[in-house]
Amino acid sequence: MEYNIEEEYCKIIQSKLVTQEFEAALDNAEKLVKYAPNCARGYYYQGLCYYALNDFESSMNNYEKCIELDHSFAKAYYNLGIVIYYLNKIKDAKNYIEYAYKLFKTKGDKEACAKCIESLEFIQEEHGL
Repeated sequence: MEYNIEEEYCKIIQSKLVTQEFEAALDNAEKLVKYAPNCARGYYYQGLCYYALNDFESSMNNYEKCIELDHSFAKAYYNLGIVIYYLNKIKDAKNYIEYAYKLFKTKGDKEACAKCIESLEFIQEEHGL
């Protein structure tokens, strides 16, 4: 069995996120990105951590980098939509969530599609978009 350091970092990060150890998860996500700068998941996890720490600008920047590296990373599009919603970029948020919906739909992820629809309905109700 081949050792994959990227996968090991991801497992550590996921366990830290589950236990809400966001600083520790961020530290490991930063190490992952330093080790593998083209690893989209590293930036995705940094985005999650920064979001949990209420640093929406940094979260946004990391989701954007994740998407730059992997144009089909549906969760990154969805989370970017949520983050920029909190940055009061409502129309852009809607567009990212709609795009995430399309990606999730092509993957057959009904649960994620439902989450997107719920978020889009909320934006529609709150902002008329």
